[in-house]
Amino acid sequence: MNRFTTVRDAKEYLISRILAQADRDGVRLSDVEREMLYFSETGWTLPNMMAVSREFDQKYSQDEYENKIGRIIRRIRNQPENKRDGGWDAAIERLRSEDHYLLVLIAGASSGNVKLSRWEVVRLIVAAAVCVAVFLPINFFVESHMDNRAISKLILEGALLALVVLAALAGSRGRRGSG
Repeated sequence: MNRFTTVRDAKEYLISRILAQADRDGVRLSDVEREMLYFSETGWTLPNMMAVSREFDQKYSQDEYENKIGRIIRRIRNQPENKRDGGWDAAIERLRSEDHYLLVLIAGASSGNVKLSRWEVVRLIVAAAVCVAVFLPINFFVESHMDNRAISKLILEGALLALVVLAALAGSRGRRGSG
């Protein structure tokens, strides 16, 4: 038997766990972000949800929000067995009978797929372009001035590796600080 008698009980349990974990992790959630955890088009939700949803659509990035909540949910799931009370899975099972955004957020955290924001994609493309723009002149210079193929190959491979590492560091810098 499911310990949650209503969908609302299950939903409030899951949301309380997410908000508590966010507080422990020092992740700031605005009122709108907190209220969006209750979103549902068909099931129980907050009475002012349509206004909250409109404000969310105007002022927030859905991808960034889903990534932020996904990180919090993964932290909950990674807790040791002795910190779990069995309610998480029971609450999810209770919600499955209806359509809730919270289930989408939980499923997204489970898939391990991390969506990149548009800015992150642009930053990665720019980093790749910079790598190519820097590597091509190095390649031309080494090929035209080095007679020893083994040494030129070593220099080019080292330069390419250094550029890729720098691009990866530049691309990941914003991801570590976000959330």
